[in-house]
This record gives sequence, C-alpha cells and structure tokens, in this order.
Amino acid sequence: MILGNHALQRGYQPRELTEWFATAFVDGFPWVMPANVIGMSQYADGGIVGTKPYAAGGAYLNRMSDHCRGCEFDPKKRVGADACPFTAGYWAFLEHNADRLRDNPRMRQPLNSLARLSDVDAVIDQEKRRLDF
Repeated sequence: MILGNHALQRGYQPRELTEWFATAFVDGFPWVMPANVIGMSQYADGGIVGTKPYAAGGAYLNRMSDHCRGCEFDPKKRVGADACPFTAGYWAFLEHNADRLRDNPRMRQPLNSLARLSDVDAVIDQEKRRLDF
C-alpha cells in the first residue's frame, strides 16, 4: 500500500512499476502483479479492477498502519518543512488528475475537498520542487 501510493502520487510508470514489484518481492508473481499494480495500486486500467484510485494522505496511512511511527513529518500538514510528503502528494495527485477523475462518483467528496483548500497552489509548488531533487 505504501509503495503503491507513493508511486501513484509521483507518477511512476505502471508497467515499469509492475516489473519492479514482480522482481523485488518473493511473492511478486508475474501472473498477479498486473492486476494488483496496474489495476489496484496505480489505477492505470481506468477503473476496471478498482473503482477509484488507491491514493491516500498521511493521516490515513498513520491511522491504518505503523508506517508513520517516529516520522519527522506531520501527517496533518500539507505545506512546510515538516509537511508529510504523502499528505501533500495526495492533494497534488488530485489536483493533477481532477479532470480525469471528475466523473467518478467515488471521487466527488475528495475533489470537493480539494476545491476548498486555500493552500492548493502552495502544495502544488512544493510538490513540484520535491520532484526536482
């Protein structure tokens, strides 16, 4: 979930990611990776396997896993030196893909929340710089 979410937010190539997962993990069988990575993790099939992108911010990751334990980033913050890359990446992903996701009924609430963010431009700028390291 964590790796797939990061890859989705950062725009990794689904085919290359599928190949990497298939070779990097002992249970990454070639027959299961396309459905899991392309369909579920990366939403690259347009919704055939998953009904919405499996993207999440830091607060969700913190609630659903132990991934954030001891992390220097604040999962509730979108902007700043201590802003969670997953939280900011989530909103940047939604902004970048809003037109493509607008007709998906399961994305209505997140896209409405995106429209209410007062700092979305700062989030987008921050995330562009994060990608340029």
